[in-house]
Amino acid sequence: MNPARLFTGGSGRRRVTGLMAVLALSFSGLVAMSAAPAFADSGAVPVALHGAASLGSETASASSGALSGSVTASASMTWDQSAAVGVSWNHDNVRQGRHLDPTDTYSRTLPGQMSITYSVSGSVGIDTGSVFGVLSFGFGPDSLTATGTCDLLAGGPNYTCHLESNSVGIVDPSIFAVGAPYLDGKMVADVTVTPAELQTLRTASSGGQTLGTSNLSLGEDPLVDPMLVDCRTGTGDDLTYALGDFSSTPGLHIVSSVQLEVGAILPNPITVTPGFHQAFYTGNIPVATTDMPITMSGPGGSVDMGAIQANNIAPTLGPVSAPDGVEGTAIQFSTSATGPCAAGATYSWDFGDGSSPGHTASPTHKYADNGDYTGQVVVTDSTGLTDTQDFTVHVANVPPHVTVIPGAPVTVAWGRPLTLQAQAVDPGSADQSTLTYDWNFGDGDSITNGGPTATHSWATAGDRIATVNVCDKDGGCTLGSFTVHVRTHATTLAYTGPQAGDFSSTSTLTADLVDEFGSPVNNAPVVFSIDGSPVGTAMTNAAGHASLSSVVTKTAGNHSVSASYAGSTGLYDPSGTGNQPFVVSAMASKITYTGGLSGAPNKSTTLSATVLDALGRPLGGYVVTFVLGSQTTTATTNTSGVATKQLVLNQKPGFYSLTASWTGDPGKYLGASTSAQFSLNKK
Repeated sequence: MNPARLFTGGSGRRRVTGLMAVLALSFSGLVAMSAAPAFADSGAVPVALHGAASLGSETASASSGALSGSVTASASMTWDQSAAVGVSWNHDNVRQGRHLDPTDTYSRTLPGQMSITYSVSGSVGIDTGSVFGVLSFGFGPDSLTATGTCDLLAGGPNYTCHLESNSVGIVDPSIFAVGAPYLDGKMVADVTVTPAELQTLRTASSGGQTLGTSNLSLGEDPLVDPMLVDCRTGTGDDLTYALGDFSSTPGLHIVSSVQLEVGAILPNPITVTPGFHQAFYTGNIPVATTDMPITMSGPGGSVDMGAIQANNIAPTLGPVSAPDGVEGTAIQFSTSATGPCAAGATYSWDFGDGSSPGHTASPTHKYADNGDYTGQVVVTDSTGLTDTQDFTVHVANVPPHVTVIPGAPVTVAWGRPLTLQAQAVDPGSADQSTLTYDWNFGDGDSITNGGPTATHSWATAGDRIATVNVCDKDGGCTLGSFTVHVRTHATTLAYTGPQAGDFSSTSTLTADLVDEFGSPVNNAPVVFSIDGSPVGTAMTNAAGHASLSSVVTKTAGNHSVSASYAGSTGLYDPSGTGNQPFVVSAMASKITYTGGLSGAPNKSTTLSATVLDALGRPLGGYVVTFVLGSQTTTATTNTSGVATKQLVLNQKPGFYSLTASWTGDPGKYLGASTSAQFSLNKK
């Protein structure tokens, strides 16, 4: 195959001329679209889509029938499509807050052109039968381009495009070689296209700011692009609708084959020579079947949609929810607004009580006092347009909350002051300073219209139910009740008397009684005991001192003394001293001789003695022993403590020692003796 013939033949020139015509038409279409008037309700973005791909290399063989041999082909393809995306919109919707929603329409301004360029080589045998017999031909490698019209559709069912190259002479004798055979060939491709939508990124912008983007998929039918003009855009700025680079990736099923024609140069019946081509055989050699996608792409463009107009529809407030409530508790208000630019609107609530405004669609508010309030809410959309609604809310009074400190039940000793505090908080802060406090202490005492604190003491022990009634200026009252446990006083009793005494002596037992606060307990009975047995009771004086005189009846030895207080109902707890040591000693005694100190032998004499204890009290009933010289006699004391005995003297005259003694009473009295000189018949 002669490559020069492929590009310089007449048909080749016509193809090139046709392509130039197509390009010229496409260019004129682009110029016409770009000259569309600004700020129109429609515009177009011209699209020059181009795709290229390699089909690879393939070898095909034939070994049956009239055709035998093999052909090898490698190929690459290109596809070009001149198109436009028309954009139409409502000019009045180029306005803040409006749904512009332009319509995009994909159309082809010129027929699409697809080309596959093959590089072909091979050898072929053709059995012409009785004409020429078997003809063998070798060719290539040669380059052939199969072209055809193929529109790039953006949707719908599969469709097929047919491509053919020019026919070239593989064996091409001169037309003067009458009777000589010839072989012509050309490349043929049938391309089945699976269409795909045209993809692009839409970007809306105004005043140098991007307003939004959207991925668009354009098909054969017009596409409505949902697009909202932002309420924040500046009025007077042009709105630009830009479509980014376009792309589509259709699928291709390509069946490539070589079409061969065998014939002879037959003589011209008029002139014989030159002769003419007469075909005796036509056949196809399938070369390759290729399945592949191809990416078609091209730059996008933009359309000026005109200046953005100001929003002219004010927001509309819906019903205002303003439920009744109580003072000090948050009330939930709410409303909503509709309108093109109501989204993102601001709200200002005047609650009618002079407080700071609320700034959301659903604010909460606490009223400091009860009453009926008339308020107003104003909504302002993002373009500055407003709507207003009034509302009324009824706020009820609530009594104060009261907590008594110390917490109940509280314990305090009788007579001791207790300070109580009523922590009262009125939900309505306007009522706080108006609160009044009425105290009742449960013992007949009360304070009317007092303060939040009160100090009180109870005279006796016992449980008291005390109350404080707290009221606000509107008559809302809360009665706080609490229990006060008034307790008795603990006491301390200390024994302060002697811890020793003589038998039969009088001992003054004493003790001091005070309460837990160090105060003396007056007129309290204190019981004194020796060895656990009560010996008497004494009443305390104003100093808490108790004193009891008691005769010691215990015999000599170690004993114990104690004091106890039984307590007083409603006032004092009982107490005791515990056992303290108390040592008892035998009391001393004294014996005095009171009889005669002289006598005569064989005569009777009166012996007498008086026995007294240490306190001078006579001791009766005790034996007194008299010893006069060698004579001894006894006598028993009478109630006066006197012991008397008549003794007949039987000793010689002389001076004799005279003693009078008694041995004592063990554990009670100590014995005693006395001596004197007795004269027996002596002067």
